[in-house]
Amino acid sequence: MPAGRAGGRRRLAVVHRFQTAGRIDRPHHHGQAFPVQSLPGNLSATPFLRPLSILLGAALWLSACATPPPASLPRLAAGTAQEPSQGLVPQEYFCTGKPAEAPDPILAGEIQAFLKDSGMLEGVPPGLSADLPVILNGPVKGYMRVFTTGRKQIFEACLARSGRYLLLMRKIFQEYGLPQDLVYLCLVESGFSPWARSPAEAVGPWQFISGTAQRYGLKVNNWVDERRDPEKSTRAAARYLRDLFRQFGSWYLAAAGYNAGERRVEGVVQRHATRDFWTMAGNRLLPQETCNYVPQLIAATLIAKNPQHFGFDGICYQAPLRFEKVEVPAGIDLPQFAQVLGVDYQTLKDLNPELNQPQAPPGEEKYPLKVPPGKKRAALRLAKICLTMENEGTGR
Repeated sequence: MPAGRAGGRRRLAVVHRFQTAGRIDRPHHHGQAFPVQSLPGNLSATPFLRPLSILLGAALWLSACATPPPASLPRLAAGTAQEPSQGLVPQEYFCTGKPAEAPDPILAGEIQAFLKDSGMLEGVPPGLSADLPVILNGPVKGYMRVFTTGRKQIFEACLARSGRYLLLMRKIFQEYGLPQDLVYLCLVESGFSPWARSPAEAVGPWQFISGTAQRYGLKVNNWVDERRDPEKSTRAAARYLRDLFRQFGSWYLAAAGYNAGERRVEGVVQRHATRDFWTMAGNRLLPQETCNYVPQLIAATLIAKNPQHFGFDGICYQAPLRFEKVEVPAGIDLPQFAQVLGVDYQTLKDLNPELNQPQAPPGEEKYPLKVPPGKKRAALRLAKICLTMENEGTGR
């Protein structure tokens, strides 16, 4: 048996004694937990913790291997039949295709009211003074059919997952003065999955490629990939969308630039002297994926805001993401930390999807680790033990 494996068993034995002594939270077989208040006021002074401290200090230096992320859900982006519409948009906006029936005026009125109430038609803060007009044309109607029929099961799973992140994302978009419902770009991009990865190596809920991610302050290296961090990546996406709007003066073109890149959209603007997305799409001046992207956004937003109206009944939305942050020593072994803390390691991974290794990044003095609500006090004390032993081990 490798020495490391034997050492691991000895460490776990000490962990078990520590937990059963009631010194730190851990769930027992009925799913309850020992209260955090049972922690002693001075853990480092407790005699029986000395062996644990030594072992935890040693655990700080354990090497870790990458953990592959779970398979991502299928992308929502897909082609659909494009049809012209009548009555809601000028003739020059029509995309090529076969004639379609006039849109339902009652549905059109509901959409108009919804967009106005949700702030997508007005109420944009100063400096970002533009709106997202109502367009219910053939492509939008086509994607509404796709999302409510052939891809209904996938779309419903994405809606359920959205419950975990929408509150956080809306709050961040509000801070940056963006229309609240632009958060549904995330539904189109990844289905609200931090683990999504495209064939072009775009990663995370907002599907950043590495270059753009780093341009907006996200770390991408062997230890962390902050494109998967829901909070940090949403802030980066908000800054990017705000910059795109300031460049193009249109939320539709901002979304197109997000998908195709601002340089490509700017090239179309300069060569064809238009800032109208639908003119660009109707004349195929943008890539097909980008021409589909804005109709997907509109269709997905309309359905997500009123799912029951479109046949999505009884969606089991995930609970909103909640966590507390604790600074832990660099290089700490996270499975060991989770076990002593009384938290399932998978829970810790789900709260910190940006971490590529089962170990806190070693290049920094401390790392802000997210822990479940109610665990902050225990985690702070445990982190203090680990830091004390690391300092003793290095002679500091």
